[in-house]
Amino acid sequence: MSAGMGAAMTWPSFVNPLGAVLFLAAIPLVILYFLKLRRPRVEIPSLVLWQSVVNDQRVNSPFQKFRRNLLLLLQLLILTLLVLALTQPFIGSAAGTAEFTPILIDCSASMSAIDPATGETRLSLILDQVRERINNLRSDQQFALFTFASTGRRLTEFTNDRRVLLQALESIEATDLPAQLDDVLRMAAAYTTSFPIREVILLTDGNLPESVEFELPFSLQVKRLQVQGANLGITEMTARRDGKDGWELFIRITGASEELQTAELQLYQNGEQIFTERISAAAGDGERLVFPIETDTLALVEARLIPAGEDVLETDNRCWLTLPATRSLQVLTLGQLTTWQRAVNVLDGVEQEVVTGGVPDQTEYDLIISDGEIPEGINAPVTLFVDVIPEDLSGLIEKREDVCTVTDWNRTAPLLQHVSLGDVQIGEQPAWGPEIGLRELEERGYEVLAEGNAGPLLLQKREGLKTTWWFTFHTDRSTLPYRVGFPILAANAVNSSLKQAALSEVSAAPTGVLPALQLDAGQDYQVEAPDGSLTAVRSGMTGLLTGIGASEVGQYRVRDGNDVVSIVGTGLLSLSETSLSAVDELRFAEVQVDTDATIRLETDRPLWWGLALGAFVVMLVEWWYFQRVRGVVD
Repeated sequence: MSAGMGAAMTWPSFVNPLGAVLFLAAIPLVILYFLKLRRPRVEIPSLVLWQSVVNDQRVNSPFQKFRRNLLLLLQLLILTLLVLALTQPFIGSAAGTAEFTPILIDCSASMSAIDPATGETRLSLILDQVRERINNLRSDQQFALFTFASTGRRLTEFTNDRRVLLQALESIEATDLPAQLDDVLRMAAAYTTSFPIREVILLTDGNLPESVEFELPFSLQVKRLQVQGANLGITEMTARRDGKDGWELFIRITGASEELQTAELQLYQNGEQIFTERISAAAGDGERLVFPIETDTLALVEARLIPAGEDVLETDNRCWLTLPATRSLQVLTLGQLTTWQRAVNVLDGVEQEVVTGGVPDQTEYDLIISDGEIPEGINAPVTLFVDVIPEDLSGLIEKREDVCTVTDWNRTAPLLQHVSLGDVQIGEQPAWGPEIGLRELEERGYEVLAEGNAGPLLLQKREGLKTTWWFTFHTDRSTLPYRVGFPILAANAVNSSLKQAALSEVSAAPTGVLPALQLDAGQDYQVEAPDGSLTAVRSGMTGLLTGIGASEVGQYRVRDGNDVVSIVGTGLLSLSETSLSAVDELRFAEVQVDTDATIRLETDRPLWWGLALGAFVVMLVEWWYFQRVRGVVD
């Protein structure tokens, strides 16, 4: 399947061919010229004037009126041009004459890049083409407009109302989001059940994913802008804890041009400039920088890129990262788990509370390690159970009084990194229930991280931002605490909790959806976007505020009344958008679609307005010649 089509023109067609019946109006026009003239009786002083009377009589005879009668010819020409204009002739384009055509318009971040040749954005160039096609829309055609970036959006239903289509077109703006095709293609495909859609037009700059997991039920015509330009942008910004009160900030700068480009990178902490660095980068040769940040309190770090030369995309030149305040990891250990208590105590940056039968001092922790039930109202994003089988797996996993060995484990799982379980002996045997296997656990959302010779030994389940692990045996009834891997296992659990709590490593938030925020439970807030708009939100029962859309680069302030309780900054942080690279073809499930590197969107060429203009010009000539010039001669 190919997006490119020839540009050969065809013979004119007519939208309203029935309008040709108005050519019959020429009959009464000609009949008027057959009517004899009625002149008044006038006495004349000479017979010489009778010669003109004889000539007049000859002209009044049938068919003699056509001789040298310029007025009649001009009026017939005017009538012909007007009737032809009424039939609405047009020269059809090679784009075809599909009755229902969805038009998909790319609104991703790269579409806001400035075209150096015209000074307009890429989106503006595409909208001009769509506007031209809408203005030339025929009465037997209907368009439906869609836009897409990371998700798809339908702007109009199928319609041939130019006013509705043009009004929708004026509302289209580029976003600060990367491009994805899946959603908008599914939206267009949903219309194939109700309309005979044979062709879909995709307008883009070509900065798209090469592979799309979608089966095309229609012909996809891709029209790609052939534009170029130099660009530099921030594509990565992360920070890692370095000591008790310090961070290491990593920033990556990427270019879009083969030539080396230079820029100045400015770093701000809470609005105060702390670093300035001169950098240079080119396409495929990004520059990675490391900056030390000293702070033990909450800090908002901003990176600004000031290009020295041409830079067609501005939205990737700024990024924000929130560094959390320094604190110890809060760990709660419940029950008789002496070996785990000792392994956690020797780790730096950890504050452990051990409860063997009483009530914990707090309600919120970063990590809970327990050998039984957790008291109601006590929560943590990371939980590790020892010698516990999940309630919803009761009957699927059972324990037997037998010796067990580890047969396999997931070496890439964060909890088991650098941990060897090959020589561990277990004094009890977790076993599968009758006719139970991995599929039954996976259906319930569990992942088996370690398996013994009779059943699962270590389970993992992720629910949103919460991670839970279950050792289905008691680690004290095994040789695991005497292996080198046990303290590493405890350290892995602590490190995972540190990352979850953003105490060891944080990353700048890309546009799309803001990261989850921990606030007061069941509380109403307002989120102020960079453009000043406010969105009312409410935190969940656990205090998490999730699902906040962030389609713009900038700072988002969470307000409780007039008080700002949290600030989160976003950046584009997209290597594909910053590189401004265009793909030559799109790979779908069964076909490949070439992208047509042409700046023009093919459209029909209407002729009616030229014919109507010609009729008006002929009418002006007739008036000038017979009313003004002849009058002056007389």
